[in-house]
Amino acid sequence: MWTKIFRAINIIVIITMPVLIVYQLFFAEKTDVKLVAKAVSLLIVYLLAMLRIRRKTSPLDYLVFEEQYKSILGKAFSQDKDSYRKLMKAISLYNTNKQEKSLDILEKLYNNCSEPDDYTAVLCFKALNLDELKRTDEAIACYEEALTRDRTRSTVWSNLGILYKNNGRNDDAVNAYREAITYDPENAFAYNNIANIYLLKGNAQETITYGLKAIELNPKMHQSMSALAVAYKMEGNMEKALEYRRMYEKNGGDPKVMKLFFGE
Repeated sequence: MWTKIFRAINIIVIITMPVLIVYQLFFAEKTDVKLVAKAVSLLIVYLLAMLRIRRKTSPLDYLVFEEQYKSILGKAFSQDKDSYRKLMKAISLYNTNKQEKSLDILEKLYNNCSEPDDYTAVLCFKALNLDELKRTDEAIACYEEALTRDRTRSTVWSNLGILYKNNGRNDDAVNAYREAITYDPENAFAYNNIANIYLLKGNAQETITYGLKAIELNPKMHQSMSALAVAYKMEGNMEKALEYRRMYEKNGGDPKVMKLFFGE
């Protein structure tokens, strides 16, 4: 909500002020010099303030990060405001593709961890940064350590599953996704990812089982629809295959992908 309000204010100021200035200078019968001067001053001050806010991690950023990463943050550093600010700074750097700087903060912050949520947040953001830097083995190690601190985080299991799959460890990935489902039975992404791994293995029935569950939880998940279309085609059920192909394309899927799978 706060993000939408902030964007609305940005739009009002950045659009309204220049329009007012142009109107006064070129279209008004008599230019109100004082009004133009105030509008220009307000616009300059506002833009400078925005530049200053962007250079720092603002309270608004905190709200955005807390919502965006709530499944990872938990109550991290809830009793340590200084460490919490450093964590927010590290997240801000991660979001602006400054992985090395973010990692520097997180490495030092690790020593301040005392609660499972502290460790989970720091280790997960280390993993996210390391993954961006293509240091996959280190990222996996961070997620694995995080799960020794608190194994109940569905998002952490899901993220670990993605890295396992990308490393060709499909069986480990399926196990990780199943753990994700254990701790969050409504984790549609985990069901979808299992479905797609089984599709790669050529197991149509398991693909259908997990794909249908993913769509039940998230009716817009077109990745599962494509998996289902292919799985039903593998089983010779063209009616269902075409049904899910249409659903896939209707929900934003690339028609070229289906043409490829259907040999067209």
